[in-house]
Amino acid sequence: MADPRNSSTYWNALAAAADNGQLYLNPEAAMACSTACDEYLRKLKHHQRKATDLAAVSGWGDFDMGLQLQDIFAKKAVGGENNMVDVLQSHIDVVEEMKVVFNKFFTSTSDVDEANAAGIQVEGPR
Repeated sequence: MADPRNSSTYWNALAAAADNGQLYLNPEAAMACSTACDEYLRKLKHHQRKATDLAAVSGWGDFDMGLQLQDIFAKKAVGGENNMVDVLQSHIDVVEEMKVVFNKFFTSTSDVDEANAAGIQVEGPR
């Protein structure tokens, strides 16, 4: 299993384990987790849009120090090292990977149910 401190590889490893039948989650719980991910993604994307707006800071005056502060705060929002937009994007990426794992459990269950139903319709009950 991947290192849980690296969220991306951790969730990719869980997705692979689910594909290999080594990980199971009942479809109802998977659906609840997927729905929670959708809500969290909505909030993260909202905050990311708001953080983009923070790059347009003003009101620090015309002096060099004020302009430097304006630049520092703008880069903290967008474009600088560890800026808010990029940090939020890394969280969005991980939550999307989580959704992939959760979706495997109710998608695969639904696919099996549909295949079984199709087989019954073709062959009839036994």
